[in-house]
Amino acid sequence: MATPILTRLYDESDFATYTSFLALATIFAVGAGGKYHMAIVLPKTYTEAVRIFTLSLYLTGAYALVLTIVFLLFYRFTPQSLGNLIYFVPIYVLFFGIWSAFTNLSVREKAFKNNAYAKVIQSLGYIVSAIVMGFTSISYYGLVLAKILGTMSSCLFLFNKGKIKLRPVRITKLGAVATKYIDYPKYGIWPAFLNTASAQALILILTKYYTTADLGYYGLTYIVLSAPLGLIGTSFKDVFYQKIAELMSSNNFENALSFFKKSALILVLMGLPICILLYFWGEDIFALIFGEKWSRSGEFASILAFSFLIKLVVSPLSSIFNAANKLKIASIWQTLYFVTTFIVLGCCAIIFKVGVLNLFYIYVIHELVLYGIYFLLQYRTLKYFLVKAEI
Repeated sequence: MATPILTRLYDESDFATYTSFLALATIFAVGAGGKYHMAIVLPKTYTEAVRIFTLSLYLTGAYALVLTIVFLLFYRFTPQSLGNLIYFVPIYVLFFGIWSAFTNLSVREKAFKNNAYAKVIQSLGYIVSAIVMGFTSISYYGLVLAKILGTMSSCLFLFNKGKIKLRPVRITKLGAVATKYIDYPKYGIWPAFLNTASAQALILILTKYYTTADLGYYGLTYIVLSAPLGLIGTSFKDVFYQKIAELMSSNNFENALSFFKKSALILVLMGLPICILLYFWGEDIFALIFGEKWSRSGEFASILAFSFLIKLVVSPLSSIFNAANKLKIASIWQTLYFVTTFIVLGCCAIIFKVGVLNLFYIYVIHELVLYGIYFLLQYRTLKYFLVKAEI
């Protein structure tokens, strides 16, 4: 809700810098915790869950330290458009990894309200920090620092609510859970990296081959579309993952399939009104709310509306592969998604040199096809378990 204020404090070049930073930081954040945080909800005993939680925190800290050293040694090879902002990437990755571990611990304890409140606090921390720095003319770093501070505040809230006593855990015990759940880093990191890089591909292509203005305008579009994706999609995913994991572990496959269908329908009903509004009146809505100069962002949003809808529906349901321990299927799709995304966007920008609007249209078609395939794979995975149980 504070974005209209931010668009009057920051210009398109500030949003372009923030968008580039967030794309890079999000890609590197994939490795935080070795993806072990995804396994926190699975153990039957709380003790084992805490060991996985601790392992995730240790790995996150080590990973952030390694990133810092790498950026110091190879600074000249990093994107020059970010400058010294590149050193904030490990900081963001550190707190994102901590936040991920705490949110999954909350999911395990069915403390969904804590995660919901944490997201609100994260947003408020970001908004307040961004506004303060905008008024004090710290525009270049403002949005980036605000993002980090928002994530930090969310971590502190979850730490306080979790009331978990962090104690040193023997390396042998950490090694035991690391080995037991080795599939998460083994089959989780690389596919997630491919998926995240693919999700940020449009930003990377715009950064390299299109104007700073177009990147900045798309940055606002991305922020606005990401808000419901984060609020609805991520919150829904927490509840869905806990419930579907419970049904799968109890071999209740018929109810799991039914729950999957109902969840998909609910997500469609939640996202469709937003999609329709953006498609028909996106340009006018953006101009009215964010200022006339941001109408270009609304034009982008109207084109991207249907890709937003299918991501809102399919992405939260993807945790079915974690619950079913079928990470290899997700890995195959994510590899396909990565390859086709960069081939399609790369050919459009480098070979055919299409305009930015046509680039968006082609991107939407690609998203509809690939996410449609992803949804079918999710459905067939559940159907496989149901048919197998009936034999």
